Amino acid sequence: SSATLLGAGGSQREMAVAIKAEIVPVEPTEWAEVERAILEKEAGLLKREGIELPAGHLDGYKYTPQTRVVDKQSWDVIPTPAYTPKCSSSNWTHKDVNFEVGEGIAYITLNRPHANNALSDSVMQGLHDACFELHFRQDLRIVVLRAEGKMFCAGGDPKSFQEAATMSDGETRKSTVNFMKMLHYFQCLPQFTVGLAQGSAMGTGLGLLAACDTVCAVATARFVVSEVKLGTCPATIAPVITSKIGASNAKRILCTAETVTAQLAKQIGLITEIVDDELDFSKFVEGICEKITLCAPIASARSKRLVQNVSSRPLTLKLLSYTGGELADVRIGDEAVRGMVAVQARTKPSWAETPIK
Repeated sequence: SSATLLGAGGSQREMAVAIKAEIVPVEPTEWAEVERAILEKEAGLLKREGIELPAGHLDGYKYTPQTRVVDKQSWDVIPTPAYTPKCSSSNWTHKDVNFEVGEGIAYITLNRPHANNALSDSVMQGLHDACFELHFRQDLRIVVLRAEGKMFCAGGDPKSFQEAATMSDGETRKSTVNFMKMLHYFQCLPQFTVGLAQGSAMGTGLGLLAACDTVCAVATARFVVSEVKLGTCPATIAPVITSKIGASNAKRILCTAETVTAQLAKQIGLITEIVDDELDFSKFVEGICEKITLCAPIASARSKRLVQNVSSRPLTLKLLSYTGGELADVRIGDEAVRGMVAVQARTKPSWAETPIK
């Protein structure tokens, strides 16, 4: 037998021949008998319950599913707002978040220094309202996220923790999903996002920085997610943290509640640059502005979306079709035409003539 050959160290060819010899072919009529036996058993069980099925009761029956399952990819999903906006940059009313718009650049500033910029409901609403407008502002190329005070963000507001203790399971889930939707909404902004950490960040504040495309922090900044010390888990920021620094580094931060220095944060990819003083932030932002000025606005936004959609995904036919479609579409776009004309004329393209500042 094949088992004997395996024990005797037989060759793979001999084993294959032996296994093939042991396989007994099953005729279609035998399967029909098995199915008939199963149906008879089911009919007998139903009869014991007082249910008698007439012969041929399934004749002409065809199952039609009520729910249609659609295999949606990340590029098919459009980020949606979690709240109804209350104001815009032209009539800004939020006090805990400032929103300023310049030439090609916007600044979102957390403004609760007395509470270490903890993420209260008012801060969340302000962040969302700014993001809602930014999703429709094609004239803006860069978004800077910064904060007032000694800390960048202390994470969740202590008052929200007290309220969470009285929430039902459904209310807790809704609150969690709304916060995660806001993070995703910010992460999917078409503009290039720059985080400036003038101080330390904790908990969900770390999620805000991880959602930025690039982050600059002062050398004295520290970063920690301490939920596990409190008997809970950082569920809301785990996706964005893992996407930013990878599974291994994410487990190190989220499972051990380790306090991460700015130097270590740069090593693992949480932040991009370190400066000695927050006064050096302006030079860092200027460098980003100079680079983005030379890039076509739509092409830059689509490249960002492209990276998000292909990140950590296996190389499948659907992915190849998506990336191929993106390239084919962008090649015939207005920016590609103007860019090629500028190259041939040895001049700057139109978008490079207007500096971001």
